[in-house]
Amino acid sequence: MPGHLESLPAGKFSLPDNIERICLRTLLANPEELIYFKDRESRFLAVSAGWLATESGGGTLEDVIGKTDFDFYSEPHAVAAFEDEQWIVATGHSIIGKIERVTFRDRPDAWVSTSKYPILDDDGEILGTFGISRDVTAQVKAEQALSYMALHDPLTGVANRPAFLDRLGRALNALARRPGQVGICFIDLDYFKEINDDRGHEVGDSVLVAVSRRLSGITRQVDTVARMGGDEFVLLFEDLHDGQDLSLIGDRIMGAMREPVRGDGWEVVVSGTIGIAATGDCCVGVNELLRQADVAMYRAKRAGRGSYRIFDNL
Repeated sequence: MPGHLESLPAGKFSLPDNIERICLRTLLANPEELIYFKDRESRFLAVSAGWLATESGGGTLEDVIGKTDFDFYSEPHAVAAFEDEQWIVATGHSIIGKIERVTFRDRPDAWVSTSKYPILDDDGEILGTFGISRDVTAQVKAEQALSYMALHDPLTGVANRPAFLDRLGRALNALARRPGQVGICFIDLDYFKEINDDRGHEVGDSVLVAVSRRLSGITRQVDTVARMGGDEFVLLFEDLHDGQDLSLIGDRIMGAMREPVRGDGWEVVVSGTIGIAATGDCCVGVNELLRQADVAMYRAKRAGRGSYRIFDNL
């Protein structure tokens, strides 16, 4: 068939004498790919037009040759690139498709997929490294957005139920290696249905957002605030010390929720009923600790809404 290699007359195909130079020139003229050749000390020997346009900060080829990543990138990124290239020089192995965050000193970060190979002479000696990087910032950000959506409540931005259960499981497992206590607080907003019915769902959503922000404001960075669904929130406190007064946590939560939530022409007083449970036993399962907090919360409801109880096995 026309166009197939089988249709070419035998012996008629030949390469130009300077084919390697033509291919290299074509490769380096690429306006999109980030292509670079470096010597054994990771100094630039040649770069593509795409690399020069995006990475050099407006410099010329003469401004790049002989320099290193330390002249163009942040120190952490330059150190990582240097270590990768020196590993290639030492071992002769390649690095294929490494997703890495490129950080600059004076502009936003980017994400690239990088492959690097050793440059060999005719005798197999390593002269340096050849690399090609492709910008994958859009793909990485899209994946990060999907991952965030999978683990966060879309309304409030705090962790969702699957994320909370995963973190609680990890925290309990960690007790086997590091003694301490893990505590959870189950919070059920009081009369939230009436707020939705009387004020509308827009006000109800504003209340949920405000509550999540207040709860986030009283927790540490190592702790977790999650919305379990509807008007239910749960807090995970890690690295608690033996003998810590859990009532202090309950008082802190109650105090954070007493301030009215205000909007454009409206004000709502919010309260919550709270059940607290804690353990230092790594063998206590996720479901068991949640059950204890749930039991404590219903005891608080029987005692009167707007209060808290600590599970005590009674």
